[in-house]
Amino acid sequence: MSEKNMENLVVAKKAAKVVGMGIGSLYKLARAGKVPAYSAGPRLSGVRFSISELKAALRRRAGNVK
Repeated sequence: MSEKNMENLVVAKKAAKVVGMGIGSLYKLARAGKVPAYSAGPRLSGVRFSISELKAALRRRAGNVK
């Protein structure tokens, strides 16, 4: 992700609200590598999400549901 796009990252609470899912579910998908997430903060302990990348990943996952 380029520095220009880093400005568009949001915290998990906002990302979960935008895509209509629980924050715990979003973290679980991120830990499993099923949606893109980025480390942020002084110790890189925070997690941030790009709304456009998150929506695209969820659309792809929805297409793979059997």
